[in-house]
Amino acid sequence: MFVAFFVLALVFRLALAFALKSGSTHTVMETIARKFRGVAQPDIWNGNIRTEMEEIALNVAEFGDYNLYDVPTAHCTPVFPLYLAGLFSIFGTGLLAQIVKVTLTCAVSALRCGLVPLFAIDAGLDPRIGALAGGMSVLYIGALDTDISGGVDGPFVAIALLILVWATLRIWRDRSWQTRTPWRFIAFCGFCALLNPNLLPVIGGFVLAGAVACPAAVRRRYFRQTALLALGILTFLLPWAVRNYWSLGAPIMTRSNFGIEFWVSNGPGRTFDLSRNYGTYHPSNSPIEAATLADLGEVKYNRLKLAEAVDWVRAHSGKFLLFTAQRFAAWWFPPLPGILMAPFLVLTLLAFTGLWLLFRRQPLVAWLFLLTWITFPDVYYLVQWSSRYRYPMDWQILLCASVALFTAYQAAVARRRGN
Repeated sequence: MFVAFFVLALVFRLALAFALKSGSTHTVMETIARKFRGVAQPDIWNGNIRTEMEEIALNVAEFGDYNLYDVPTAHCTPVFPLYLAGLFSIFGTGLLAQIVKVTLTCAVSALRCGLVPLFAIDAGLDPRIGALAGGMSVLYIGALDTDISGGVDGPFVAIALLILVWATLRIWRDRSWQTRTPWRFIAFCGFCALLNPNLLPVIGGFVLAGAVACPAAVRRRYFRQTALLALGILTFLLPWAVRNYWSLGAPIMTRSNFGIEFWVSNGPGRTFDLSRNYGTYHPSNSPIEAATLADLGEVKYNRLKLAEAVDWVRAHSGKFLLFTAQRFAAWWFPPLPGILMAPFLVLTLLAFTGLWLLFRRQPLVAWLFLLTWITFPDVYYLVQWSSRYRYPMDWQILLCASVALFTAYQAAVARRRGN
């Protein structure tokens, strides 16, 4: 099952990617790709249009400096930019590098599609639910650029979240943490913190829920294991914090960019949508802001922008609450153009139904999903919406929707047999 869904997903994504490159309007795949492009952003084959992670990686590959906007940066944690820097160092920065980057990203996205059915089966769900979720994962792409371009870390974060949930499920199901320290799990959580710190609230949610559910007889051991987990994560983050202290003058443990993102998202002339705010106010697109950042340095610039945004929020609390409500709604019901919104709306409603059904079938899995849905999006309700932000947890949406669809199918079959 894994091989089949992996190959199908890889072929489909590579076909979309190279259809976009060909520009031939006479192919079915190109037409499909252009439909996706209606809700996507930059040209994935244009080497002159780069994400912040790619800019950092190019600086590392070409100059050995972890810089952005010509100053030392902690805008992104180091794992993914250093991976890109390795690709650029080996394959250069031209078309070959783009082909390798896109191909590897499509492979990582396809790997997730192949793993979802295996996770479903290991979680105790009917294999047909796993197969349905795998099929939906092959065809469903919530954010095309994120899924295939390789310019952002979304596919890697999605795989990390899948492994994190899977490992947590196994640890709690077999209660192995009661007899031995899960060192590999602790190390993986540390890696997740360096890959994308937005996974830290998910880990924290799992730990807090575990403390509540933990039997009193072993609670002392649980807290000891929790302390080791926290120490392990700090051990992974410490070298990064030391580097940031020497380069930026502040021991930043994760990322430095919340001030920028919060200011870009909340202020006069803003909307809830990233594409409008980012294109006007973000230093990546505003030469004035980029020059100001380079002059002040990243830490001081972020503090200044955060203070400006907080002052605006205090003075316009109603507008901020409206933005937050719009971002919350957009997260769960993506505001796509025209008829494209209908299937996404149905998908979310099916996912909510599937999660409710999952509590009746596999409550531990349901709790892990619910905790993810509570903790992972939190920061994104405060900043501008983008489809790529939800991408890492889309596989859970698809799996829950598959539970709902399969349950409806079983009910229909039972009703037909009853008649």
